[in-house]
Amino acid sequence: MAGHQTGGRALRGPQILRLQRLLEWLRSGRPLTTTRAARHFEVSRRTIASDIEYLRRLGVPVAYDRRRQTYYLEEPFTDNLPLIAMDRAELAAFLVARLALEAFGDTPDATLLEAAVERLAAHLPEPIHVDPDTLTRTLRFEMGPRPRTPLRYLEALRRAAVEQRVVHLRYYANYADAVTERDVEPYAVVAYQSRWYLVAYCRLRKAMRDFRIDRIRHLEVREETFTRRPDFDLEAYLGPAFGMHRDERTYAVHLRFSPYQARWIREEQWHPSQVLVERPDGSLDVHLQVTGLTDVARWVLSYGAECEVIGPPVLRHRIASEARRMAERYGAPVYRGPHTPSHSRTTQER
Repeated sequence: MAGHQTGGRALRGPQILRLQRLLEWLRSGRPLTTTRAARHFEVSRRTIASDIEYLRRLGVPVAYDRRRQTYYLEEPFTDNLPLIAMDRAELAAFLVARLALEAFGDTPDATLLEAAVERLAAHLPEPIHVDPDTLTRTLRFEMGPRPRTPLRYLEALRRAAVEQRVVHLRYYANYADAVTERDVEPYAVVAYQSRWYLVAYCRLRKAMRDFRIDRIRHLEVREETFTRRPDFDLEAYLGPAFGMHRDERTYAVHLRFSPYQARWIREEQWHPSQVLVERPDGSLDVHLQVTGLTDVARWVLSYGAECEVIGPPVLRHRIASEARRMAERYGAPVYRGPHTPSHSRTTQER
């Protein structure tokens, strides 16, 4: 990490260590002179004088006794030194992280990081001072829809995952419109598209499951601990899915986007497995290997007639069935006029 500027000079690791040692020296009450300290640290007297001046700027009550010819503490100083080896860009990165976390909603991390950023900004010297409010006015993260329910259990679940402690959940499942109770073994907390999920082994289902944290009605962290399955790999578990819905089967998905929609599709990395194939008429074929089709179906439906499912047949049938339902809902014949971009979205619920 780069050092920050102090009067045109960068504060580096060796100086940070030296400042700590000088403070310990002062606290001990032993005589401290620039000559003695320069010999001890193998630096110049001018460097030691600069260090002492910097300690004063940090709020350490260092004074010089001319009669005894030594530096000393005018009053006890028990705080830790607010030494920050950080430059303007690095502090700005903390601010960006804070804004990103805030975009996820009411999370403990956002609150903690906000307090940390304010403390960091307060301790930096004036030449590189960054006002957190300035960045807030010029940078914003919009994550789209997010849960209305406060994330009360995020920190408890993360701690339980680290400590490998069993958690008892009372959980509301949208797909069944029912509340169930179960014991789970928490493995990880995952943020995906403005929502937080718990990845855990469910003792009720005897399999790995994903739980939206805002749907947890109540939880109790048990004293009981568990042993993580040695063959479980979070990256391998999450990677093949297209979103947070998955099943045991892997599907080879083949989609064809119209020349119009292809302009936007080719700009994005939609999935780690994707292969894009350009067609002579300007349309674009997208090939994916995914576990589960629920989120793929929702994604395809969001493009309306601009996307055609070539395979697998089960996905093509699902989209065709939903398109017929939508046409019936609107009570209108299929429009076959000049090209008009479509923005229809599925009415399916999880």
